[in-house]
Amino acid sequence: MGEKAKEKEIEKSELNRQLVLKKIVDRRKELGLTQWDISEQLNLTYSGYFKVETGKTKLDVYRLFEILDTLNITPKKFFEDFEQ
Repeated sequence: MGEKAKEKEIEKSELNRQLVLKKIVDRRKELGLTQWDISEQLNLTYSGYFKVETGKTKLDVYRLFEILDTLNITPKKFFEDFEQ
């Protein structure tokens, strides 16, 4: 893979990461929940959850699925508009 192709893949990954975080925030707000509400349901500190939503802490798959469950949305529905 050439250097430009690598850069394009990295850029695409970053855009997808940002989209995931935005969709989490949008869904939380749609449900009328605060970061505090979600942090309590996930047994995280408020600061810990804030860092997840803002991308300061990496979001692993396990935590993502916990968040989606808390937001009452299936992974299939959550990712339906993502490009491959």
